Formats: sequence, structure tokens, C-alpha cells
Amino acid sequence: MTQSKSRTSTESKVEAVLPERSVGGLVLIAIGVIIVISRLIPGTGDYVLLAVGLTCLVAFLYTREYGYAVAAGIVTGFGAGVILSSYASDPNDGMVFMLCLAGGFLAVWILGFLADPPERNPWPLIPAAIFAAIGISIATDTPGLIDWLIVAVAIVLVAAGLRAFRSNRTTDKAAA
Repeated sequence: MTQSKSRTSTESKVEAVLPERSVGGLVLIAIGVIIVISRLIPGTGDYVLLAVGLTCLVAFLYTREYGYAVAAGIVTGFGAGVILSSYASDPNDGMVFMLCLAGGFLAVWILGFLADPPERNPWPLIPAAIFAAIGISIATDTPGLIDWLIVAVAIVLVAAGLRAFRSNRTTDKAAA
């Protein structure tokens, strides 16, 4: 019930200034303009993903829609990784890229708390931890860390599956 009340307040806030559908349209226009500019001005191609991510961040700050937070975090992390890894020395460029991508997923989780309604699901922390571990593995030149990471991810997936299965069975018994 509180979710629908919160949702209604968000819609009324956004609709009072600019219809929500218009925000989506403006985001698409901005992304199109960014792509055209990258094709017309040499040397701007590396900045496309960062610009698209920041466009989604502005849309999120305006609407507080979680979907924009997801796009903003992931695409901005990816874009920052592309730019910063191009400045890093060759053995470190992969580490920089992976850590930026991890930071993007971490940003999704943080922005979720600012969304309306707030999104507290920790799902972005899983890819953030994976990409951070890969970045650290590259930085420390310890490929064995990735093997441990694969096992840890498998354990987490099995545990999550068992929890979902058990939760579903409990719900079914309560309904019967």
C-alpha cells in the first residue's frame, strides 16, 4: 500500500512539471544527439557511454525512477572504464576498467536508496563484487583469485536458489 502511495506522489511530482513520458522522450533525444555528435566530431567517441550514463543520471535525479538509476550506474561505470583505461598503462588498463564497472554497479545500489519508491535489493552488489575481484586479481597478478570467485558465485547462486525454493514452498503451504 505504501508503495502505491509513494508511486503516486512521484508521478504527481513529475507530472506537475513535465509528463513522465516526456522525460523518456527527452532521454532518447539526448542519446541520439550524443551519438550524432560522436560521429561528427573526431575524438569524442570514447565519451559516448559516459555521456549516455550521465544523461540517465540526470533523468534519475529528476524522476527518481529506479530504471534510470540502473542505466546510469552501469553505463556510467562502463563509460568511465573506457575513458580511464585508455589513460592507464597496458598491464593496468583491465584493472581500471573492471574497478570502474564495479563502481557503476555499486552506484546502482546506492542510487536505489534515493529512488521513489526506494529500492533496497542488494542485487547490484553481486556483480560489483565480481568485477572488483577480477580487477584486484588483475592488479595483484593472482589468477587463482578468479577460480575462488567462480566457486563463491556458484555457492551464492545455490544458496539463493534454495532460499527461493524454500520461500515458495512456505508460501504454497500457507495458501493451502
